[in-house]
Amino acid sequence: MQRADILQVADGGGIMPDWLPPILGTLDIAAFAALIIGVMWNARETRRSTYINLETEALNIFRFEAEHRAVLARIFNEPEDRPVDLDDEETVVANNYFLQILNLFEIAVRLRSRGNLDPMIFGTWVSWFLEVSEMGWFRRNWPDYRLHYSPDMRGIFDTYFRTVPDLSIPFEERRKHFFEAAAKQMRCRTVRKWLDNA
Repeated sequence: MQRADILQVADGGGIMPDWLPPILGTLDIAAFAALIIGVMWNARETRRSTYINLETEALNIFRFEAEHRAVLARIFNEPEDRPVDLDDEETVVANNYFLQILNLFEIAVRLRSRGNLDPMIFGTWVSWFLEVSEMGWFRRNWPDYRLHYSPDMRGIFDTYFRTVPDLSIPFEERRKHFFEAAAKQMRCRTVRKWLDNA
């Protein structure tokens, strides 16, 4: 085949009908659009699956809490001025409870920082973070726990504990400080505005 013949074939002369290139162009666009839709659908399904897995693991923590309610009830109800005294086995239960929660929080923080957790869902988790931060056992043991977690995770609790070193100010103020710390650390407008409609 001569160079002129190759150019004529490339131009559509003689081999490809004139109506075929526009159709092929349209098919390329359709295939690309289908690819984009598939990627978006897959991302959405991945986020949904991740959320379901996160919530399922939260249910496991609630089961753990129910199984060890005698020990954990003492922690939940301890007066701030009289820390509960736990034996070695009870201490293991308490630490396991808080470390399981912190591991889930860490996952939620990482997912949110990567844009894989809806800000509204993350806001509900921030409420749970706050509940945990109100417990004396957790506050006393946070310095031992903190190095096992990411800077974002540490940033939320560290900022809050610096701002609110004890529970002497009213709960509404503590809650406001906590949401501000979480919103700032995670750069999340939804969390920043969370209490506006509370």
